[in-house]
Amino acid sequence: MELITAESTLLLALGLGMLHALDADHIMAVSALTAKRPNVSSCMRFCSHWATGHGLALFSIAAGVFVLGAAIPETLSHWAETIVGAVLIIIGCSVLWEIARRGLQLQDHSRATDTHKLHRHQHNRNPKQDHSALCVGLLHGTAGSAPLLILLPISKMNSPLDAMSYVLLFALGVVLSMLIFGGLLARLYQRLSRWGDKAVIIIRVTVALSSMGFGGHLLYGHL
Repeated sequence: MELITAESTLLLALGLGMLHALDADHIMAVSALTAKRPNVSSCMRFCSHWATGHGLALFSIAAGVFVLGAAIPETLSHWAETIVGAVLIIIGCSVLWEIARRGLQLQDHSRATDTHKLHRHQHNRNPKQDHSALCVGLLHGTAGSAPLLILLPISKMNSPLDAMSYVLLFALGVVLSMLIFGGLLARLYQRLSRWGDKAVIIIRVTVALSSMGFGGHLLYGHL
């Protein structure tokens, strides 16, 4: 009976992780990050980096509370969500800036040259943007409901191995859900690209403005 209970709890962790990944602020942040380089490789890479950062934050919190017996400051989640709001605004602004910059470059060069450079621009890796996705994931793992979703169940577990297994499966659920979302988002950009660059730009601008609006909402609610 205990084995069934343990398996059910771990399965619950996986399901909660998959659902948690689809929180509005998570989707908004990842969508805005991928809007900076809307192609398949970037979408999947940003999603995986975000999920990795989210998982690292949860592991750190769980280890500190369960293994080391440390207490989480009451203001930690509050300030993390405030920073998330500011980051969403910054990401949205950076997307708009990149769109505007590309528009100016397209005006200064011939169409053939622009097409070649745009292709290279969308497929070159940018380590700074990879790191930004990781950092945003760390913030999200610290803010919101994620700490509660892992701390409440593991507080009733007697084994550190069971507790860390719960956190691992929760983080795995986040990764799986976010990779699925990244694949769907990349597919959307592929379809839009068939309609021309303007369709992609409209979506990117919409995502950027939505990110800024949601970030402003978070800031307003926490300041």
